[in-house]
Amino acid sequence: MKHKIAILSDIHGNVTALRTVLNQLQSENITDYWYLGDLLTPGPGVNEVFDRLNDLNTTVFIRGNWDDIVVHVLADNEQYLDFDNDGYVHVARMIEYVSDTITAANFEQLKNAPTYQNLSINGLNLQVSHNFKLKNSGHELLPYEIQGNFDELTDDQSIDMAFYGHTHHQVMRTSSNDQLIVNPGSIGEPYTRWQKFADNLRAEYAIMEIDSTGLANVSFKRASYDINDELEIAKQAKLPYLELYDYLLRTGKASTHDIKSLTKYNQQYDYRSDVVKFFNRLRKKHF
Repeated sequence: MKHKIAILSDIHGNVTALRTVLNQLQSENITDYWYLGDLLTPGPGVNEVFDRLNDLNTTVFIRGNWDDIVVHVLADNEQYLDFDNDGYVHVARMIEYVSDTITAANFEQLKNAPTYQNLSINGLNLQVSHNFKLKNSGHELLPYEIQGNFDELTDDQSIDMAFYGHTHHQVMRTSSNDQLIVNPGSIGEPYTRWQKFADNLRAEYAIMEIDSTGLANVSFKRASYDINDELEIAKQAKLPYLELYDYLLRTGKASTHDIKSLTKYNQQYDYRSDVVKFFNRLRKKHF
């Protein structure tokens, strides 16, 4: 059987970008959809992004690092958030937003999703993860990092091809042994440091074709979407840090580590008080 697989990653709640990509894929005769993680935050999409992927033949569904944070805090009540740190307040407020929105069924799906998956198609052995198999955060697999990191990703010598997301860059390269490595880029938050490419913030994804002989062809795709439509959805959903989401969509630059900006909005909207009350309620629920 010939497979034509849409490889999607890092939606980050950007429902408008996801809608556009899926509409573009309707003419591609896709047989399988793979999702490589980071479904949620900072965008307004929560249940719709689950529903749209679940309406497709999504045969791979991986949990990303932001998904992990949501799961660990809401399911395990991990108390590592420091409410005197504006970066942690930001994370907590986004988790509160997800908690107020996500259905129980979708949360269970996220909680039970693996961090990696191995599969075989037409004789090709394939590995799919968000970052490393057992470490789905960190910057080791940015495209300009050392070769040894990519060899670590493909340390299983039975693997012919490895797929990962997380870095928000479209990548095709090989291990030192010539195992093929592919990153489809980010649907919701494409990013580049190169100034001439900085305005090209179209949603990114990839398509892989595997024929009966097991040969794979990979093509990188982009889709233009209306940022203003996404911001209107965010506004109607009362998304926290709306101004920073606007900045992200227009520049590609996330404010996750911009403590000065986070402090400004935490004070302006009194987000610290919100999250302290939320986590007190959460603690009572767990105990």
